[in-house]
Amino acid sequence: MVCRYPARALAGDYIRAGAGLAVGLGVLLSTPLSPAIVAIFGSWSALFGYFAFRTLQRNVTRVAVSDTDICDVGLRTRVMAWADLQWLKLRYFGTKRQERSQGGFMQLKLKGGGRSLTYDSGMEGFDYVAWRAAKAIRDNGFAMDPASAGNLLSLGVDADQETPPPEASGSRLG
Repeated sequence: MVCRYPARALAGDYIRAGAGLAVGLGVLLSTPLSPAIVAIFGSWSALFGYFAFRTLQRNVTRVAVSDTDICDVGLRTRVMAWADLQWLKLRYFGTKRQERSQGGFMQLKLKGGGRSLTYDSGMEGFDYVAWRAAKAIRDNGFAMDPASAGNLLSLGVDADQETPPPEASGSRLG
């Protein structure tokens, strides 16, 4: 299965990055420069420039998931064998008042074999990647923290299942 971040999921990030860069560079280009202006708006521009770069990186990345490994190909290529996976953390980020069904996002971090991979729930096929990673953790004899296990269950993902749940089967891929 090949997963990716759809352009519609990244549109807001591109808009925020562009607006931040426009403000920072606009001030730097339109006012007399002083150390304080350069420090504040130079840092601001660098931060939003990095955010734009990370958004572009997610936009061009394709994540291939097989029975033996996960590989993401974008500006660089990284491969992790499922047999090497030792650590999984699935976190939910949202405001205190948001229910998971109303917003926020999840972030999946994987570590093993000297590599680290991170994906967020904006990626098509995220549920499948989470299920496959949870299955690998179980198969490799490692435990995951209770918060990650609870977040997997909120996705409808049970690592004890030998087949992915219907919502994680890739039917959402475009």
